[in-house]
Amino acid sequence: MTYISIFAALAFACGIIAADIVPVPAAAGLAGAGFCLPAMWALRHRMRWALILLLCLMFSLGLFRLAWESRQYEALPAYLAGMEVYVEGTVKEKKHSYETEQGTMSRYVIDMDYFAFPDDPAWHRGKGSIYVTLPASPVHPPSERLGLRLNLKELTYYGNPGLYDARHRDREQSIFLKGYTVPDTKIETLEPGRGILCQLWRLRQYLTHMYQTVLDRDNAYILSSLLFGGHYDDLPPSLLESFSVTGLIHILSVSGSHISLLLAAVQILGRLASLREKPLFILSAVVVIVYGALAEGTAPVIRSSLMGLISAYSLTVRRQYTACHALALAIIAMLLYSPYLLFDLSFQLSCGASAGIVLLQRPVERWFSFLPSFLRSGISVCICAQLLLIPFLLHYFSALPVYSLLANLLVAPVLDFVILLGLAASVLGMAVLPLGQVLLYVLQPLLSLAVKGNYFISSLPYSRFWQGAWPVYTSAAYYLVLTGLFFLPPYRKVLLRMAGILFLVSTLYAVYTRPEIMIYSYDMGNDRATCIVYDDTSACLWYNKSQWSHEGQIACALTPALRHCGIFHLDRVWVSGDAGPAEAQLRQDFTIGDLQVVTEPVDGDAAGLIQTGVPYYLYETSLPRQFPSGSVLEVQSLRQAGRTAFPRDADFLILHRSGPRDVQWKRWCETAALYDIPCVTPEEDGAVILSWRRGCWTVRSGGEWFETGKNHIWQ
Repeated sequence: MTYISIFAALAFACGIIAADIVPVPAAAGLAGAGFCLPAMWALRHRMRWALILLLCLMFSLGLFRLAWESRQYEALPAYLAGMEVYVEGTVKEKKHSYETEQGTMSRYVIDMDYFAFPDDPAWHRGKGSIYVTLPASPVHPPSERLGLRLNLKELTYYGNPGLYDARHRDREQSIFLKGYTVPDTKIETLEPGRGILCQLWRLRQYLTHMYQTVLDRDNAYILSSLLFGGHYDDLPPSLLESFSVTGLIHILSVSGSHISLLLAAVQILGRLASLREKPLFILSAVVVIVYGALAEGTAPVIRSSLMGLISAYSLTVRRQYTACHALALAIIAMLLYSPYLLFDLSFQLSCGASAGIVLLQRPVERWFSFLPSFLRSGISVCICAQLLLIPFLLHYFSALPVYSLLANLLVAPVLDFVILLGLAASVLGMAVLPLGQVLLYVLQPLLSLAVKGNYFISSLPYSRFWQGAWPVYTSAAYYLVLTGLFFLPPYRKVLLRMAGILFLVSTLYAVYTRPEIMIYSYDMGNDRATCIVYDDTSACLWYNKSQWSHEGQIACALTPALRHCGIFHLDRVWVSGDAGPAEAQLRQDFTIGDLQVVTEPVDGDAAGLIQTGVPYYLYETSLPRQFPSGSVLEVQSLRQAGRTAFPRDADFLILHRSGPRDVQWKRWCETAALYDIPCVTPEEDGAVILSWRRGCWTVRSGGEWFETGKNHIWQ
């Protein structure tokens, strides 16, 4: 019964995941819930069956909630993609800024209020939100209404493993298109920003400017991020990297530690002012809600605020505060409001860290009973916050921070004190500016000390443990171990044996079936990237950089995918196209043995790219008149496809598409279907992963598996 609320939240989350994997009608989830409710009432005296039905009820509600949300998203006017439309919309938030040939541009999220077509005077009611790219100056505050003539386009996502889940993030915010202003058209301000959102935005801007009266620009934005989150575009990239290396990156966004500090300060001040329980709770609630609004109401802020308010209320009514139930209640409430939050990385890490602290802190703290209480508490919290998240951290970041404990003991307490002083300076500065500036002078050396200390710790050797994503069986074995150690002690020996057998058998099978060669053909938009990994773990990469692609393409699409697969060193690299930016980015992200800039197109027959005799050929733009038969062929460009015969004897085709109007690509796909040759496109199906073992190719792409042998293929 202690963990029933957590199990209910997990069942609700499993229902959401199931509905995302296998789309079901909302009526199915509603019918399941309708069956479970009366069944629970009928079996209310049989506790075990009632609990099972409760979990089934939560699972059905999860199915229903995501199916309903998906139905609402599919009803948005996505047919506007490819059209020129006049849009009247309300600015929701500013995402980020970046440099282009036209200058600094900013991407905004705008709620579509109305739209009209150029040749049609009729107005249409808009729904949902769109990304809009506008000049960085002037800045458009939230709630400002704009009139823009836009070219609307579909949203594109990279289908490589290990990338941030942007698709579910956009669904969570009802974002369904992106728009660019039509050249030589005016951006009209229909209504200035007003309302609570705009006032909060202006208040954050005022506070940041107030910090700059004492602190330099970088430290002012660092303090603003520590207090209210955001401003990540204004922070030095080296600072973000150092906080990521030490595992303190979470402190630059508002989380549970911020709410706890704030509530502790309010409680202390309220007690000193002799406030009774009810007025003190009202004051705590007001302060937490206002602070959460200033922090832009992100997922960790909402979860932390809900838990903080439940905690404050428990003190008021003098009832035992059960953090486990409060966390589960907060998770269920947030997922009921927005089920796509479940796929948000910030939500997962925030809830996972909180669950680790709530469920594991007491037993872990007993391990360090020989230490003083303040050290024992700090070490146990640091360990528990990461114990449940290790598979997630490796899946998303491919590394674990080695000196996280040291940074949490030395740097985090100083930053907590800086946060308290910063909040006090903000409140005093709004009332009497000189008083706030005095506190800023006090916290300035502490902030510099914490930042420099974090830089020093992150620069220590072996500051990251690079691993790559764990296989599913390793993660399952890991959670079996945690279950045996902390949650089911009577079954500890059985669970540990099961974990050991699962890990050992799965590892031996993976070693036995290990392929001789792995080839990864990634979805890179206009760029092309193919990586081959041999059985001795050496890796080679062929990268073609398009002049039309974003300069950060490698960092956002290729590097996470390679690291996710455990590739951190590249023995040989061939770079073609716009090689300068690509070469610099690759050297920054990987250790490279030999890098060559290729000026001539790659010829799969003559270049001998793989040099192992496997039937795989890679072509860039220069295509032969006769393709080798019985092989896997990857063609990165079909511009010269009209000068060559179709490879009707190929075992498998990987065809890259140059754009939505690539006629040759469409023709080759249709011809491949006529000859019954499997054909995939990374830009449509996601990354293509090929493994060569014992004279047979196994290909995985878009959730489908293919096996190729000598002139035979089956799916």
